[in-house]
Amino acid sequence: MVSSVPRYAGQHGYGDMDSGIDGVTWGWLGAGLLVLAGYGWGRQVSRHGVTGIWLAAMLALTLAGLYLVGAAALAGRDLPAVVGLVGAVAASLLSVYTPD
Repeated sequence: MVSSVPRYAGQHGYGDMDSGIDGVTWGWLGAGLLVLAGYGWGRQVSRHGVTGIWLAAMLALTLAGLYLVGAAALAGRDLPAVVGLVGAVAASLLSVYTPD
């Protein structure tokens, strides 16, 4: 059966990121980055506040993760986005309430 859904450029490779890794893998990488960023945000906020270099690192991780899971969601793969966003919140709460 032929699909009537039109295909567009970059649907599976996300434009220039077509290096042999499929979109689902990029989505799961983004989910991992979001979880890592969530843990970092919680760690910094619960300790001494967010400082210069950590702010830049957490923003970079967050934006990269959001871009990757967003691209995966636009390609029809929603699970990495859900896992990444819920995992980021859970990781931040875990890092805030876990003693050193």
